[in-house]
Amino acid sequence: MTDRPRVLHLTPRLFGYDGVVGGGERYALELARAMFAHVPVRLVGFASRGSRETDGQLEIHAEPARMAVAGRAYDPVNLGFLRHILWADVIHFHQFRSTACALGTLLGRPLRRRLYVTDHGGGGSNLLRRLRLGGWLHAHLSQSEFTIGTMPYVGRRHEIIHAGVDADRYRPVAEKVAGRVVYLGRLLPHKGVEHLIEAMPENAHLLVVGRAHDTEYFKYLQERAAGRPVEFVADAADDHVVELLSSAQVLVLPSVYDDFRGHRQELPELVGLVLLEAMACGTPVICTRVGGMPEIVMEGETGLVVEPSSAPAIAAALTTLLDDPARAAAMGAAARQDVMARFTWDAIAGRCLHEYERDA
Repeated sequence: MTDRPRVLHLTPRLFGYDGVVGGGERYALELARAMFAHVPVRLVGFASRGSRETDGQLEIHAEPARMAVAGRAYDPVNLGFLRHILWADVIHFHQFRSTACALGTLLGRPLRRRLYVTDHGGGGSNLLRRLRLGGWLHAHLSQSEFTIGTMPYVGRRHEIIHAGVDADRYRPVAEKVAGRVVYLGRLLPHKGVEHLIEAMPENAHLLVVGRAHDTEYFKYLQERAAGRPVEFVADAADDHVVELLSSAQVLVLPSVYDDFRGHRQELPELVGLVLLEAMACGTPVICTRVGGMPEIVMEGETGLVVEPSSAPAIAAALTTLLDDPARAAAMGAAARQDVMARFTWDAIAGRCLHEYERDA
């Protein structure tokens, strides 16, 4: 770049603070880390207690959450964060539907800051849409075409910049275990894990790795798993997760639009970060044709894409890969190569910096 703009990444909540471990929060942290190698960066969010910490030399400011807008814990605010707008040349918001994004935009626009947003599907205040000010943002740096379709009113232009993965951390570290199938993620109804459980062949073993965030749903999954080759792993350490992803013959992300209660999920998966993590570990993936996931998986090359809410479709895809280890291994190797070519955090940071430069 011709200059070194000061970049502020602003997220409602910070990864790891107050127990928050969501994908959107991790995205902001990983992107800020990667971008810090190129330009001055500050990561700002809200937490129960204020603090200023460093990650390497990256400044992470946790502003104390003085209030939760409309009682929503995921939409905290404290007007003190606005001082960071004065420091920045570029402001990259995470979560369009947040009070922090709205207030930051309202102050940043008259100060002639360059304004961008990456949405992660969170739902808080949608003040900018109500005021019809989405066009004040220079660009919507979307993780997928799917996301753009849900938010056409955000940004003067739309650019697709997919999510990234730490390919040094997520890498092949273990031999494949015959018949091992892994699901990784929070146990929530829109994940559709029951369809994967029903699809499991007798000669395979499913590891459901993730915490139960819905007691009724977890009980439902346990009932469906009774007598089937299924094991629940609630608290896998980070290194164990990488080992499980590496040793799996296949990872499955069976998310759905219509959950087990009959509720419609309009934004079930914007991209599916776990797909990239498994691919980086040299493991082929199976995902449903839901949200932005089909944009990540190259059908027949790095994984397979099936229709949602269909155990038979998942079962057929599992059979294809489990019964042909050589093909599965080749797809896993191709998946790792694809991650290294398109989905490293440094590549994602570079694409964002290019978009900032366009508006300089």
